[in-house]
Amino acid sequence: MTEPMPDAPTILAGRYRLGELLGRGGMGAVHLARDETLQRDVAVKEIDQPPGEDGSAAARRTLREARAAARLSHPNVVQVYDVLQLDGRTWIVMEYVPSRSLRQVIAEEGPLDPARVARIGMELLGALRAAHRGGVEHRDVKPANVLLADDGRVLLTDFGIAAMDDDSVISRSDVVVGSPHFMAPERARLGVSGPEADLWSLGATLYAAVEGRSPYERGSTMATLTALATEEPEPPVHAGPLRPVLDGLLQKDPERRIGIEDAERLIRQALDETGAISVPGNDEEEAAASRIPAQRTEVLPGDDRGEGAGKNRRRLAVLGAAVVVLLTGGLAWAVAGRDSGDSDQQATPPAATAQVTSPAAPSPPASSPTSAPATSASAAPSVSPSVSASAAGERPVLPAGWEEYKDKSGYSVYVPKGWKHTQEGTLDYFRGDGKVLGIDQTDTPRSNPVADWRNQRDARVSAGDFPKYDEVKIASVKYFQKAADWEFTFTRNGTRQHVNNRGVVVSSKKAYGFYWQTKDSEWDDSRADLQLVFDSFVPKK
Repeated sequence: MTEPMPDAPTILAGRYRLGELLGRGGMGAVHLARDETLQRDVAVKEIDQPPGEDGSAAARRTLREARAAARLSHPNVVQVYDVLQLDGRTWIVMEYVPSRSLRQVIAEEGPLDPARVARIGMELLGALRAAHRGGVEHRDVKPANVLLADDGRVLLTDFGIAAMDDDSVISRSDVVVGSPHFMAPERARLGVSGPEADLWSLGATLYAAVEGRSPYERGSTMATLTALATEEPEPPVHAGPLRPVLDGLLQKDPERRIGIEDAERLIRQALDETGAISVPGNDEEEAAASRIPAQRTEVLPGDDRGEGAGKNRRRLAVLGAAVVVLLTGGLAWAVAGRDSGDSDQQATPPAATAQVTSPAAPSPPASSPTSAPATSASAAPSVSPSVSASAAGERPVLPAGWEEYKDKSGYSVYVPKGWKHTQEGTLDYFRGDGKVLGIDQTDTPRSNPVADWRNQRDARVSAGDFPKYDEVKIASVKYFQKAADWEFTFTRNGTRQHVNNRGVVVSSKKAYGFYWQTKDSEWDDSRADLQLVFDSFVPKK
């Protein structure tokens, strides 16, 4: 276990041995710790004292947080064990949940499939139902406070600015506490709250999960708050059957906003429409017993492990202000999103789509984002346009550290051992070592792959989907019957990334798309790996 910061005590209250820093949020830092008395791992949160606030006020706020969370006993709420006040500092001891936050998942994997988001939403509604029944408002529901546990649970954490119905409002009169990108309009405008505000924040959180950004994401906090006060949220384009629940939760007027029961009903309808398994009943215990693990939710209905095989649906998407393109016969997929310059803003990775040729660039499926930041291109050489060795009947020898992946649809390809494989409809993703490989396919290929990429680029760049976009190339390559590459770089969280999309026609009835992303600094070293993918690829016979 990594040692804590030098200025922090090693053991709290003679019991909790502090370890590595797990993360830092707007209310304080969280450490992994060991409860030496009960011999279990716990999470210990050190509460920051806001500027201008005296220690006693911070302590009172912390006690409210601890009392608010400790009142709740629910499988979708992180349990609070203890609260300590030592040497002018306040610490909260909580259940340790090996997990990633929803914010991290979106940042690493891109916007999520509506079926997965629906399941997450159902479990969060259970947590909010329990909290509101106990007179507790969370007041800071956002992706960073949603944990997707390794064991499949979905938990709401950090009641750091929570209020109970028998307490005074926690925020000072001149400061609105919370995250602007996920703050209900009535809180931002008037500083008032209520259970309805939590539901608005939940809607904004689910919106961010499927769209890759919050509904009022702007370039600054002030611009976000202004838009929140004066504009309607931009309609989601990837929500699919989740659109009705998002529209209902994001009503600006709290009196018109849907409640928990209506939200649950609409989410169940969405799960039924996607062919996914829904959580039965409204009873928290029944829901907990029938919970679908979060890791399983990456398995979409098109996967033969799910119950909705054949029910995948691709949706129309809006590219730019008025560009609507058909998905029919097209191939599109993505694994990234937008840069975030605001610490409270949803951080999502950039996106690019790889598609198979069509006269009008197809839109992403429901699980894909529409945005893909890019930065200036480096001088690194592009991917080799040489004909695939496998296409010429000379498949390379399987090298050490690689394995052959045989897809149920009939194609096979070499992939690095140990990379995580997920299947999202027709898309196969392989992730590892900070890199991403995606492979998609269609049975109805169209002509002119170069024109496809140009159409896609023009629509997305004009719509602002690729900030600082700088193109390496869009060009035809010699690969199977017909192919084209779209290559560019972008920046995410201060790190340059490099992408190559290849659309490939292998026959009159089959086409594939390949997406490859690495850090720009590693592009040269990884080009041989990408070439091995191309050389080893064998399409369906």
